Amino acid sequence: MKKIIMLVLVLSLSFILFAENVTIVYLDRTETNLEGGSYIKKQAKNYKLNYKFIYAYGFNALKGNEKVTVILNSGRSSGIDPRIEEFVASSQKKETLILVNLYSIGKNILMEVTPVEESLYGVDEISAASRWDESKAKSNLFPMMHKQWTAELFDLIQEKLAQQQ
Repeated sequence: MKKIIMLVLVLSLSFILFAENVTIVYLDRTETNLEGGSYIKKQAKNYKLNYKFIYAYGFNALKGNEKVTVILNSGRSSGIDPRIEEFVASSQKKETLILVNLYSIGKNILMEVTPVEESLYGVDEISAASRWDESKAKSNLFPMMHKQWTAELFDLIQEKLAQQQ
């Protein structure tokens, strides 16, 4: 029994030590940002991904050595928050940034990926509707849309991590 407990402990510690850090930046403590960050973490766990998510409240919380930074842009119907636009424009490491636009567009369902080459901001972008309440959805489209954009996000994270090795 002690050997099993030790094995579980060692495996848990190795998971923590070898997990890749991914920083999620949010500028405001809105329901959408909190739901988005929580959903990303939940889906990563469902996919059994080896990422350790670090949440940063604002750009001042960044250390500058992040391998991948996911920026949550929410509370808008289009475009990006001017604070995010300024940060992205001045960033020397755009290749490490992923912009997730969680748009407030009423009852519409939206999910779109914009690669660096097509982005106005020079970073990978994922845009999705910010509707979260699955109990009010008349179909399975909202949960599917959220699963789709998080899957796209995980693909981008993996690509960025692989490019750095």
